[in-house]
Amino acid sequence: MQASATATTRALCASSTTWLATAHVPHLLHDAGAHVTFLGPHGAWPLKGRFVDRHVAAEGSPAEVARALGDHLATGESYDWVIIGDDPLLAALATLRAEPWVPGVLPIEPDAVRHGLLGTKVGFVRACGALGLPSPWSRVCRGKPAIEAAVRELGRPALIKEDGFSGGEGCHRVATVRDVRALPDAIGTAEVVVQEFVTGQMHSLEALYDRGHLRALLTSRVVRAWPAPYGPSAVRRFEHDDALVTFAEQIGRVVGVHGFGNITVIRGDDGRLVLIELDPRPNAVFHLGDALGVPMSDALRAILARAPIAPPAHLARGTDVEVPLFPGDVLRCVLEGDLGGLAAWTLNLDGRWRFLPQDDPKLLAAYRVHIVRALARHLLPSPVRTFAMQVPRTLGRLREATAQLRRASVDSKIRSALTRTNPS
Repeated sequence: MQASATATTRALCASSTTWLATAHVPHLLHDAGAHVTFLGPHGAWPLKGRFVDRHVAAEGSPAEVARALGDHLATGESYDWVIIGDDPLLAALATLRAEPWVPGVLPIEPDAVRHGLLGTKVGFVRACGALGLPSPWSRVCRGKPAIEAAVRELGRPALIKEDGFSGGEGCHRVATVRDVRALPDAIGTAEVVVQEFVTGQMHSLEALYDRGHLRALLTSRVVRAWPAPYGPSAVRRFEHDDALVTFAEQIGRVVGVHGFGNITVIRGDDGRLVLIELDPRPNAVFHLGDALGVPMSDALRAILARAPIAPPAHLARGTDVEVPLFPGDVLRCVLEGDLGGLAAWTLNLDGRWRFLPQDDPKLLAAYRVHIVRALARHLLPSPVRTFAMQVPRTLGRLREATAQLRRASVDSKIRSALTRTNPS
C-alpha cells in the first residue's frame, strides 16, 4: 500500500462485493489529495492496486458489511467523504435509513421517494414516476399473471428486469404473453419490473455531483456490450453531447445526487432521451477521464474541499474517440477467439494502452491474473480448472497464516523480554 503523506482530507470507500466497479476509486481519491481507507472484503479490487492507505476488513452479506460500516464509524473515525461502492450495499443501507448515521453516508437523501434509487430496479421505477424523471413505460409486478397483464397492456416488446442483478443479468426480452409463460417459474416469486423495450442509441454517462450540482461528466455511446446484448460495455465511443450534459444536470437537480452517478440513457428513434438506469455509485470507467481531457480527480478535489460551484468539466466539443474497455474487451477477445482484437491489444492499435492503469503496475498485474483465470475457466477440464482456481487461494491463506505466526512470535519475544526486564 502507498500512503498519501501530504493528504489533508480523508475518504472511505465501502463495498460488500468484489465487483470491478471500485477498482480505480482509490487512485482517483489519492490523486485528489485524500488519505484512502477501504472497508470491505479481502478479495475486493481496490486492494489489488497500490492506492489504499488503510484496509478495514468487512466480510459477509451486504447487511453484515453495512453493520460493519456503522460499527467502524461508531468508533469515532471521521471522514470527509464516505463513498458506497456497490448496489447491494446501497440497498442494505437503505433498509437502515432510520438510523441516525446512515443518511450521512448515502449519496441520495433517503426520503420516502428517493430511497428507491438506492440499489434496486423496482425502487428506481417507483422513484422515477414520483419525481417525474423521463423514463420508459414501466410497471412493477409480482407473479406471472400480473406480468402477463402488463405485457398485454403495453402491447409492444418489453424487458423483464429482476431485482438484485447487475451487468445486464436478470433481463429477459419478451414480446407476447407466450414469451412470459416460457420464462423460469422463479421469476414470478418476487417483484420485477416490466419495462418498454425502447429502440434507439444507448448512451452512458459517468457523472460526478457535488450536492446535486454537476462537477464533471463523461458522455459516450455504447458500441459493443459483452456479454451481448445487455451486459457491461466492452467498447464505447466518447463524444461531447450538449443534450446529454443538460440531461445530467437535470438529474442532479431533481435527485440531489452527491458523488458518483452511473447513468444509462437511450435516445429513442424520435430523439427523446429516456432514463434507463441511475446507479449512484462508481463504475470502472470514471478513471478514463484523465486520458480523455476530463480530469475526474480535479472534480473530486473540489468536492472534498467544498469549493465554489463552477461549470461542469466535460469532453471538448468535437471529441470522437472509440475506446475498447479494459479488461472487458480483452476478456471478450479471449473467450470469443477474436484473434484480430487480441492482436490490436497486443500491438497497441489506436493507442489503446493509454487507457490502461500504467501508473499502478500492481493493479495491472491483478488484471492479467484475472484474464488468465477467465481463460482457464473457459478452456480447462473441470477437475483441472478446480485445482487451478484453488492454488492461488491456498497460497494466499498460507501467506496469511505465516504472517500471523510471525506476528505471534514477535509478540511472544516482546512479552518474554518485558518479563525478564520487569519481574513481578
